[in-house]
Amino acid sequence: MMRRNVAFLGTAVVVVSAVVNVAHTASHAGQHLMSLPGWQLAYIAIVIYATPVVAASLLWTRYRFAGAWLLAASMAGSFAIGLLYHFVIPGPDNVFTQPPGTWRTAFGVSAALLLPLQGAGCLVGLWAARALSRRVSDGGARPVGSPAGPRRTTGRSLR
Repeated sequence: MMRRNVAFLGTAVVVVSAVVNVAHTASHAGQHLMSLPGWQLAYIAIVIYATPVVAASLLWTRYRFAGAWLLAASMAGSFAIGLLYHFVIPGPDNVFTQPPGTWRTAFGVSAALLLPLQGAGCLVGLWAARALSRRVSDGGARPVGSPAGPRRTTGRSLR
């Protein structure tokens, strides 16, 4: 039951975040703010869009422990860049310096919605990793995909 709860909650956060990310990207396009440096485009494509989807997919497999950590890391990375570029660093991507126009509200609202969603995604990933690792400490099977890997027995003692 815990596995399904972890997978469902992680997937729900990823899906909602993806929907808001698409709306935010549309507001960027509407304002003609798509001219980002190559490293930022790669970061957005990999960390903000692709990695959470991979993490959510892993939560439904035997690699759910790795998926939980991947979810936490990708959402923390998304949160950090969103906070810095949308609210702290002055520039064309900052919500406080947007010129008046049709897309200004959509840009600001979507940027403001992304922060708590990404924070929640990070917390869900951390909670899932902790919940899944507790099963190990309680004598359960070690999660496949955990840093220590699966426990193996050879069938004979080394004594």
